[in-house]
Amino acid sequence: MLKGFIFFKTGKIPFVINNYRMELFTDDILLNDFCKEYNSKNNYLLNGQCFDTGISGRIAVFLVEYSLGTTCYLRCYTISMLTKDEHFRFDTIGLQSSFLDDIFRYKYNYLDLVQSGYNLAIQPIDVYRIPFDMNDLHYEFTFRIGLDTRLGLLENFDKKGELILPLHTKQIQECYNITQVFYRLAMFMTSLANVPFKQITLYNKGAKAGWFYCPLCSENILSGYDLYFHDFNVMKYIPKILNNIALDSGSKITKSIPLGHLGDFDSLFSPQRFMEQIVSFEYLFDKLDRKNAQNTRFPLKQELTHMFNEFPHLLSNTKASSEKTSEQIKELRRTIVHGYSYYYDFKNDHNIQYLMLLLDNLIKNMSLKWIGFSTEDILNYIIL
Repeated sequence: MLKGFIFFKTGKIPFVINNYRMELFTDDILLNDFCKEYNSKNNYLLNGQCFDTGISGRIAVFLVEYSLGTTCYLRCYTISMLTKDEHFRFDTIGLQSSFLDDIFRYKYNYLDLVQSGYNLAIQPIDVYRIPFDMNDLHYEFTFRIGLDTRLGLLENFDKKGELILPLHTKQIQECYNITQVFYRLAMFMTSLANVPFKQITLYNKGAKAGWFYCPLCSENILSGYDLYFHDFNVMKYIPKILNNIALDSGSKITKSIPLGHLGDFDSLFSPQRFMEQIVSFEYLFDKLDRKNAQNTRFPLKQELTHMFNEFPHLLSNTKASSEKTSEQIKELRRTIVHGYSYYYDFKNDHNIQYLMLLLDNLIKNMSLKWIGFSTEDILNYIIL
């Protein structure tokens, strides 16, 4: 829980934040004026101070998604290291995530560097530099491992890898867009919906300036996917995948690959996720074969058959044909959509589990093709 106050007109309004919901409270007429001004607005900024480290307030900026009465629902916020009433400046964002560590092969790079004679407890090393474009702006991020002893060895002793990215607009909205894109990158690479950041740091001229907080952050979840990326060619796959994901940094997806069908361990096998898989398949089929996608005489079964024939390796270890498999998926969709039956527990039906895992792989292959990878690249890509 975070406490503080926001600046409004010539006064201050106290707040309490819990789970990114800011509750404002005061007997002053100032709160009524605030409600009249902001209850009809969306996506606006508030400036204030928070008191999370004692009696000295630190500068804070809040991006409010929308307000209802005296409640502000926050999209994200930043907190400065400064306690003085100074302008909060930052020019770089640093993302720490155990999932990104796995994707960028932190453990394997660490071992290779140490065996080569590098002392990563003295000076950090940039392992990858990868450019990408987002919102008509050109970026280049660095994946960095190691500690800088000039800041003190225990300054961030738990830190492993960190993704460092210089900013253009240096605004909180840009930080939010960047976190969305790299969160989606981790989603696609791990095939999981819940891949939170551990910590997001803001820097100014190389020095730590503050922190960025959003619902995509959590310290309670750890990854365990490093084995899958043992032989992963980062420089071959990540630039293309990231550039595609960055085509859509907002909530509406029109150009990039779909990710809404991904789930966590609790929702891996459910009727809802199966239907989301179908939506993602249809979205990608429209991208890859617009003519047949718009043809009303080319139903779902034919679309599925066409795509399974496009990626025959998906059924190479089974006796089922593409036509039979497509018929099973089509029939499962029909029984759910038209209410002929409802499956309360997909986990007990092994055939449904197999079909859903097969759909996941098909969607992953179609996504890689839409990104622009060749058939050989797709066959050599790791499948999670």
